[in-house]
This record gives sequence, structure tokens and C-alpha cells, in this order.
Amino acid sequence: MTLFHLAGVRKGGRYGTAVNMYSVAVLTLPAALPDTSVSVGKLVYRLRADPLPPGAGKPIYLPSGRRPRMSQCSVDPAFAEAAVTDKVVRMTAEAKAGWRLHGHHMIGWIGERRPYEEIVRLAETMTAILGEFPTPPRMFTLG
Repeated sequence: MTLFHLAGVRKGGRYGTAVNMYSVAVLTLPAALPDTSVSVGKLVYRLRADPLPPGAGKPIYLPSGRRPRMSQCSVDPAFAEAAVTDKVVRMTAEAKAGWRLHGHHMIGWIGERRPYEEIVRLAETMTAILGEFPTPPRMFTLG
């Protein structure tokens, strides 16, 4: 597990330069999973970009009218349908977090520069989310 703070910068444009601070946890997975992301919308709104995996297309907003607004995107829709359950979305929303699967890593973030104890709680939530995913042999192929 790796924990750190990160500044997300959107330069120039109509609203000037925006700097958004994030606290980040990265978990190393035993195998690669399909690139997928789920996030609370306000975490990335000011950056004017979604945390999309390359090649994943447009985000899907989960379900309309949901508070907080949540988005999901995946290169493998069948994996996303099996893994991103209502419980996983609820756990992500309750943590006020976002997460992304990228190869052998799960990257999670929360807004602002937080004490490391809060980033450790984020990592624990990410581990619980991974525990909700379907077992690999039945649902998807590990890379």
C-alpha cells in the first residue's frame, strides 16, 4: 500500500488555474483487473475531467438523481456490471471517495489534504470494496 497527497491542477481557461488537493491510497493487486473507475462527482468537477481509464469512453452517471452524484466508467462493461453493485457504489459514496482500477493497482482518492489516519481508512474501504467483487474464475479473466 502506498499513501500520499497529490495536487490536481487545471491551468488557464475561463475560470483560471484551479488547484485541487487530494489524499491518495494505492493498493497493489495480485492480478490485473479491467480498467474501471467509480467516483463521487464533486471530487473531479473543478478539474473539468473525469478519472476515466484510457479507452473507456464516456462515464455513466449512477442513477440519475442520486446524491451525491456518482460516475462509473469501464473498459469492460460486463466486469463493471458484475463488480460495481449498489453496495459498492454506496460504500464509495459514504467514503466520499473515488477509485480506479488500473492494471495491478487500485487507486483511491478523497478530497483535500487529509491526515494519514483518514487515508488509511480510505485504503480499508478500498479493501472492503475489492471484497465485494465477484470471484475471478466465474466472472472475469485476470491478466
